[in-house]
Amino acid sequence: MPIRTLATVLLTTIAFAGAATLQVRPGDTLSGLASRSGTTSQALLQLNPGLNPRLLQVGTVLQVPGPSAASGSVVVKRGDTLSGLSRQYKIGMSALLAANPRVDPRRALQVGQKLTLPPAPVLIRRSASPAPRIQATGIRVTAVMPVQGRLTTPYRTGHEGLDLAAPTGTLIRAARAGVVTESRFDGRTGWGWTIVIDHGGGLKTSYSHNSANLARLGAQVQMGDVIARVGSTGNSTGPHVDYRITQNGQPVNPAALY
Repeated sequence: MPIRTLATVLLTTIAFAGAATLQVRPGDTLSGLASRSGTTSQALLQLNPGLNPRLLQVGTVLQVPGPSAASGSVVVKRGDTLSGLSRQYKIGMSALLAANPRVDPRRALQVGQKLTLPPAPVLIRRSASPAPRIQATGIRVTAVMPVQGRLTTPYRTGHEGLDLAAPTGTLIRAARAGVVTESRFDGRTGWGWTIVIDHGGGLKTSYSHNSANLARLGAQVQMGDVIARVGSTGNSTGPHVDYRITQNGQPVNPAALY
C-alpha cells in the first residue's frame, strides 16, 4: 500500500475512533436523534458538516460522539453536588439531568446514590453568529421544536403561542441558543413554572406550565439543550408546554422559526 494511502487510512481511523454511528429512521428529527444517542443537536451538527436538520433523509448514517473517559456511572460521595460533578466530568448540566431523569435538581444528592454519566460531546469553538431576525418575507430561521408533542392549540388571536401536549416529564429543549432571563414559578398569571430565553436581536422564547425548570437564571444554552420538563403547573388542564415567541416585545407565530 502506498505511504500516502496508508496515511489517509490512518488519519480517517483516528478521526472516527471516538465516534459511533446512528441511522436516520422515518419520523426522526435532529433533537430526537440527539436524545436517542445521548448527545446534543449541536454536537451532531458539528460531527456531520453539511447536515440539514430540516431535510433528514431516511437511511442517512450520522456520526455521533462515542464513549469518553467520563462515560459510565459515579457513586455520590459526601459533599458532591450536581454542578460540581458537571464541572468535574466536563458534562453539561442539561446532559447530566437528561441521563438521570429521576434526579430532582432542587434537592441535594444522597450519599451512595448512583448517577449515570453520559458521553461528553465533542465541542468545537465557532465564531459568534449574527442575531436572528424574523421578517415578513417568510424567510425561515434554523431552530428546533421544544418537544415532539401533539399540537392541541395553534397560534391564533387570543392564544399567541403553541400548546404542545406530551407526557409529564418529557424533556423540553431550547429552540435556539441564548441566555435564560427568567426561570421561576409564575403563579400570578397562571403560567406555572416558566423559562424565558433571550436569543439576541430582540428575539425571545418562553416555555410554560413545566413540571420542573432545569436551566437556571443566567445560564447560557445552546440550541437543543434540555431546559425543563413538561408538566401541568399553573392554569393548565393537562401536561403540555405553552411555547411562545416575541420579537421586540411583539408576539410572533412560532412557525416563523421553522
